[in-house]
Amino acid sequence: MPPEPPASFSADEQAALGALVAQIIPASQHFGQPAADDPDILADILTTGAALRDTLVTALAWLSDKTVDAGVAAEFRQSFPAQAELIQTLTVQCYYRDARVMRALNIDVRPPFPTGYTQEPNDFALLDPVRQRGEIYRKLP
Repeated sequence: MPPEPPASFSADEQAALGALVAQIIPASQHFGQPAADDPDILADILTTGAALRDTLVTALAWLSDKTVDAGVAAEFRQSFPAQAELIQTLTVQCYYRDARVMRALNIDVRPPFPTGYTQEPNDFALLDPVRQRGEIYRKLP
């Protein structure tokens, strides 16, 4: 069951944002992937974007009385370029951290830490020339 979206977005704003993000990343029947308006992904977008609500409110109000299709999405991008960029970035960020999407991309569904990724040992001898220069900055009293 998807988490409840925050109350900061009205029902109309949630619907408008959902319709727009479905245009940004539509479902893929071929790859069996959800659209960005999938309830879990949309809830993440609404939660993560809650701090941006004041920036997006006018743009979402413009969308709320329209049926969002590719043409309306293009008109939205021209009318509200900064908000469109924010929504696009937010959508991609939330979409590609969804466990189903990550599994489809053969990415481990886990945070990078504490398990971490294997990193080659550092060769700190490469810093010797810098250390040999001595202090080149001005010391404050």
